[in-house]
This record gives sequence, structure tokens and C-alpha cells, in this order.
Amino acid sequence: MLKHLWLLPFFAMVFTPSAHALNDSQLCDIWTVKVVANWAEIEGDLMRWWDNNAIGRDQGLIAAASCRAMPNSPKTTIAVIAFNTTPEESYGDRSITEIVALVEGDKVVAANRLDYQEDGDNISGSYRIDTARYILSKDVRAFGVVSHNDARTPCAIEGDTEDDLSLWVRKGENLHVIFETYLSGWITIDGSRCGNTDVRRTALANMTIGVEKTSSHGFADLSITAHVTELVERGIGTDDYSEVTEKYNIARKVFKYNGQSYVSDNNRWLWWHPKGW
Repeated sequence: MLKHLWLLPFFAMVFTPSAHALNDSQLCDIWTVKVVANWAEIEGDLMRWWDNNAIGRDQGLIAAASCRAMPNSPKTTIAVIAFNTTPEESYGDRSITEIVALVEGDKVVAANRLDYQEDGDNISGSYRIDTARYILSKDVRAFGVVSHNDARTPCAIEGDTEDDLSLWVRKGENLHVIFETYLSGWITIDGSRCGNTDVRRTALANMTIGVEKTSSHGFADLSITAHVTELVERGIGTDDYSEVTEKYNIARKVFKYNGQSYVSDNNRWLWWHPKGW
């Protein structure tokens, strides 16, 4: 399932859209939002949850939303909506109901629901629906959901990731995640950290997903290609700070479907190795 991907308070509906460029073309109309809310038995004000004119006050239910037509079925809308169902008088953690759904007319034909608690102070990120050609078999095309979450700085931790991607397929009336990864990340090298040295070495990676010609258990194999840059930052915290690109390389790995999902060893830093994967 999508990780607890917190979400900018943008509203892909009849409201003014966020400045986040990734979501400019993925607005949800109010009808689609109502259909999804009805399916999820969500009741209340289907407006944005944050009122910029009343700082500190929670307003409507919509924490984030993104919608896009399914390329091979234009009458089917992919909708990803997070509802903030926290009572108005509550403080601290927020109750989030996250729905990924396929909507046709006035009906949700397939969906997945996740209810969880989220830190009310941790609000960063948004959704983007990815409709690249994830054609896994003659009859199955997956779609992606990207959750943007800002990576933390190298001073705070030894590594972090950004833009989590999950690939979804329909099975009857249900939607299932079959593959999860992230699209960018970084890791410190040789244990260099802020405050400990005036030189910091960092490896950064940007990922692309590919569909292979080979297959396993009826689904095409998937590949991740990581474009890796190693940086040396000198003079941290001084006026003569400089950043030098030290090395660039490409790492690649193929993932195979096991009948339920794509097999992964859950190592988030597979791309970081002097000889690649």
C-alpha cells in the first residue's frame, strides 16, 4: 500500500489548483469526488481541509486529490483521494482515509481503502497519477501513484528517499499494489556528516522504470535504472562553500513477478555500490 505519504493541501477539484506542476493536469471534478466519498461512506464538507484565511482551523474533508483518465479506457477515471476525517475539536495526529479508485460514471468499479493516523505537523507532498505504458500482459495494464514527500537534509540522517511510486492492477472489484519503489534518493558516503567535517560526500540517484520483453508468471519483468551522481561538498558552513561533481554512473536491476508481486529484497540503497548492482 502507499506509505503514509503526506500530502500538500492542494485540491484537485473546482478549487484553485496547487502550484505544484506535477498536478496541474490532474484535477478531480466534484462529481468524481462525491462518487468516491459515497463509496467510502465519507460524510461532510467535500472542500479543502485547510482554510488559508483562517490559520489554525481545519475546514473540509479533502486533504489531497488527483484524477486522470485511464489511457486504454477513457471512460474510466483513476482517482486518488485522501480524506481528513479528524473531528474539528481534535489536536495532534489526524485520521486519514486514503482511497485509490477506478470510477465509471456514478460508480466506483474497483478500489482500495487505507485508514491510518498521520502526524498533523508533517504535511509535505502530493499525489501524481502515472499512466506510462506499464503493459504487463496482453490484458493487464498497471497504473502508478507517485507520492511526493520532501527528502530530509544530509545533516539530519545518513540517507533518504523522495517521490514514492506504487504500481496498481485491478483484480475484480479490488485494486492491488504489485510493485513499490522510489524515484529519487541520496546517501552519505564514508560516514561524512554535517558538523563532523567540512567536506561531505553524497551519492544521489534518479530512477526510471522500464518494462522488459522478458516475463515471469505471466507478467512482464520490470527494471529500475538509477542515474547516480556522486558529489563532494567542500567548505560546509563557510563562505567559500563549493560543490563538485565527482563521478557519474548508471546502475540497473530487473525485478520479476512471483504471481503476487514483484520480488524485491527491500534494500533501498541497491543502487549504491562501486560496481553498480
